[in-house]
Amino acid sequence: MKKLLFHIFLGFFLPTTICFGQTVDPKEQLFSIKELKSDLAHLKNKLEALHPGLYLYSQKPQIDHVFDSLQNDITAPMTETEFYRHITCISSIIKDGHSIILPAERTMEYHTKNSLFLPYHFTIINKCLYVDLVCTNDNSIAAGTEIISINNVNTTGIINQLMERQVRDGNNLSYPTWILNNYFREYYSFSFGHPENYTIAYKTNGDVHTSTINALPKDSIYFYRQLHYPGKLFSRQPNEGIKLQVEKDRNYALLTIRDFHNDILRKEYKQSFDKVIAAFFEQINDAKTGNLILDLRNNQGGDIENGVFLLSYLLDKPFTVVQDYFCVEGHQLQHCNGPSLGTHKPKPGNFKGNLYVLINGGSFSNSGIVSSCLQANRKTVFIGQETGGNPNVIAGDAKDITLPNSKIQVQVPTRQYVITDKAKNSGQGIMPTHIVMPTLADILEGRDTELNFTIGLFNK
Repeated sequence: MKKLLFHIFLGFFLPTTICFGQTVDPKEQLFSIKELKSDLAHLKNKLEALHPGLYLYSQKPQIDHVFDSLQNDITAPMTETEFYRHITCISSIIKDGHSIILPAERTMEYHTKNSLFLPYHFTIINKCLYVDLVCTNDNSIAAGTEIISINNVNTTGIINQLMERQVRDGNNLSYPTWILNNYFREYYSFSFGHPENYTIAYKTNGDVHTSTINALPKDSIYFYRQLHYPGKLFSRQPNEGIKLQVEKDRNYALLTIRDFHNDILRKEYKQSFDKVIAAFFEQINDAKTGNLILDLRNNQGGDIENGVFLLSYLLDKPFTVVQDYFCVEGHQLQHCNGPSLGTHKPKPGNFKGNLYVLINGGSFSNSGIVSSCLQANRKTVFIGQETGGNPNVIAGDAKDITLPNSKIQVQVPTRQYVITDKAKNSGQGIMPTHIVMPTLADILEGRDTELNFTIGLFNK
């Protein structure tokens, strides 16, 4: 799982100084029926030839029926946006979190540089859409406001349409919800385009009001976001990928791991996973703390070897992480090689106290693997929300595919990781011991609800 496309995705949507080359407005280009059907057939052929989890949650006849229906429904030329919206419904059929579909690279570059976007950040709570960050100088709609509709489309319909097109592992909805909570603005634009303004209906004190809000370019959105929220960090900072906070007087240590990808840790956080983790556990042992809180929230995974290294400091007996690997050969699942097979030994200075793990829908891929191994091998208290990553079987090691005509980008996994036993797979993530959901007030006021709950357990 070394390459997760959301890290590439972030490159387009975080503030950046990268200068793209000449980009051409893609919105006017129409693709013929023949070109669209050819792209769809190409996608299906690549999935069948490479994807080891294609039929894990939906049987082959169902997959074939969906693709046949998509082919038959191509009856007129489409733009790339229309075709993207047409094919991305397969995400909720295949149900694989690593099978990511994004618009063409040229399209994303163009819109990042030239187009206008919704100037708000949103959070979804109980299927309702709320503003949690205002990224414009227009103060008509305040943070905390519930949004009823955008450009005459009710938010229930918007959320349903975007959720249907989101990746997820199995029946898990915590991961697609997490994705929209972080990238709503972008995914909204993928399906609904880039209008110059938005007519937004919203609820205040039980009354519904309507305002017309000007769309803004990305650099303006980032400017107002930082202006309105100067205390928040919106980019990766050196030495922040892995952090340790030791509270000796309160008898706990908080170890936060934001990423398991070596390339991200080295290039952006300026950290070496092995060196930092080894030094931190030496500090934890020196402090003689009886409680360790491991924060894996929003950790999208990364190099499985780093997960094994971390586990060697958390377990006191030999352990396995991955039971088996499968790849597609000749359209059949076959055993294949993969990293970190076999039994792994604990480190001499492993932690033997009480372990609490903070999780949420963004705890995906390798974070799910680490959580699964902890659940199987030691007493662990999980706090937060269901992990986005599956604890039993996932796919990874994706190959980049570009559809020949539309140039839509697809990642197709090539290796299946059997973590425990596929027969145990329910299509759900790790369920927390204590379900803790931040309220809208918690989000707006920046309270760490899950961490505060966990510290409260010590007091009890």
